[in-house]
Amino acid sequence: MPLDAGMIAALAQELREKLTGAKIEKIHQPERDKAELYFRAGGETLRLAAYASPGSARAHLTELPKEHPATPPMFCTLLRKHLASGILRQIEQPGFERMLTFRFTARDEMGFETKRALVLEMMGKYTNMLLLGEDDRIISVLRPIDFSSGEPRQLLAGLRYELPPSQEGKEDPLCETKEGFIQKAQAAAERPADRFLSGAYRGFSPLIAREIAFLACGATDAPAGGNAEALYERFAEVTGRIKEGGFEPCILHFDGEAKDEYTFMPIRQYGSAAALERFESASRMLDRFYEEKERSEAVRRQAQDLFRLLGSAEARLERKIAAQKKELAACSDKEKYKQYGELITANLYKLSKGEKSAMLTDYYDPALPEVTLELDIRLTPAQNAQRYFKKYTKAKTAEKELAAQIEKAEAELAYVRSVADALERSSLPSDAEEVRAELIRTGYLKLKRGQSVRKRPAAGYLTYESSDGYRILCGRNNLQNDELSAKIAGKNDWWFHVHNAPGGHVILLCDGDDDPPARTFTEAAAVAAHNSSLRGEARATVDYTRVKNLKKPPAARPGYFIYHTNYSAEVDPGIEKDLKKR
Repeated sequence: MPLDAGMIAALAQELREKLTGAKIEKIHQPERDKAELYFRAGGETLRLAAYASPGSARAHLTELPKEHPATPPMFCTLLRKHLASGILRQIEQPGFERMLTFRFTARDEMGFETKRALVLEMMGKYTNMLLLGEDDRIISVLRPIDFSSGEPRQLLAGLRYELPPSQEGKEDPLCETKEGFIQKAQAAAERPADRFLSGAYRGFSPLIAREIAFLACGATDAPAGGNAEALYERFAEVTGRIKEGGFEPCILHFDGEAKDEYTFMPIRQYGSAAALERFESASRMLDRFYEEKERSEAVRRQAQDLFRLLGSAEARLERKIAAQKKELAACSDKEKYKQYGELITANLYKLSKGEKSAMLTDYYDPALPEVTLELDIRLTPAQNAQRYFKKYTKAKTAEKELAAQIEKAEAELAYVRSVADALERSSLPSDAEEVRAELIRTGYLKLKRGQSVRKRPAAGYLTYESSDGYRILCGRNNLQNDELSAKIAGKNDWWFHVHNAPGGHVILLCDGDDDPPARTFTEAAAVAAHNSSLRGEARATVDYTRVKNLKKPPAARPGYFIYHTNYSAEVDPGIEKDLKKR
């Protein structure tokens, strides 16, 4: 859900407490719609992320890692020029709107003090980010708006910045009086209370409007006029919470297919249908809410061609295997061809050239039934017998070859699925680039003339610490799986992999000690289950063995090992989230 003005007020309060008076250390723009400002405050470095993407606009402190482009975009260059070493003096939320203004003092090229502002407008499709100079003149804008767009408000460098026009007919709820509220509610007497609140006051999300109506009337769609007094009491409680800074950030987790929501206060309207997860800060809540969603979306955008390539390869291999199995099933009649050839040979004296068929006694069946064999009128009886013997030989050879081809194709299909699983689990752009490099290396992807692979620093292994203090490593893709299992792991370390499904190789490092406690084995198995195609299952079977029992066949695909001695365990993949990540 997009931020409403109440959630933005919670963020503004938190950012004021943490960043007012802080100095900018560095500025990055990791994505087109995102700017990151690093502040030094209270002896620590804090990272402010400002997102100007429609549908997920926000500004909050973050701890999530981001990769930065080697060459900064123009907007980032201007931010660095005008805000570098600046001091954040003030954070404003004008008129309870969905926007924040960060005001700085900085130094220009001559060393004179200047005033600058960074404005983040978080208004759906009109979301934007602007850098302002003296007298609020626009220095740069992320998405310029000129006269050709048809919008009444122009946002271009050099123009004086004007606040977005307020929503027509809507008032600031923080400035409302009891008399004014009741008068408005009675004027909209038959209108559902939640719609009345959304229509009369700006800044409230539909969720908060429904919650006020629910707390006041016991239902979200009760008429506004008949409950005006009770409605105002709850309305005043919410606006008082915002004015006094009594925020309680939380995420609502729904069962089934309903999407999770976040808000600045506890929500009661859903009862037991939604689980409430509280957070100590709004920034931590938003980090948690958007972390997996944004990473997966970013990787998916970057790796769209890889997903198409792997999907096509998987479909092609599935069709190939199905056709080969059909051919193999047809070879099951090969023994009959041999028997027919022998029956013709035994009855040569009865047959003559030119016959279309022959009815012969089947000596291979104890009941001695009569069978009718088709003959080629152009061949002699002996040649017809040889024709059946050739069919037998061809079917026998085909059966052997098809079995080998099916085994090879199934191994290739398993490899393609393992690469697809690694791509699905990618959390950083460098993960996708490693998968791309692997596909080039294995011949699935060919570079065009003059094209090169975009090199990024490889992400390290996923690293966990068990409850008993043991290190657990997990490969992000097949190249890392190879290196982890063949080079990094010691022969007495333990190796884990989900049974008969794609997944990362997991190594439990023993460091020469005796076997770790059973709890650590369970946690390592849960890491293997979570980092596999079975991560969404309630239970998953995981094989584990000593690293010394692994063997990589010659010319095997990346990530492929065989083992014949192992144990197995059934675990809950969800245990992984309770482990400490390094």
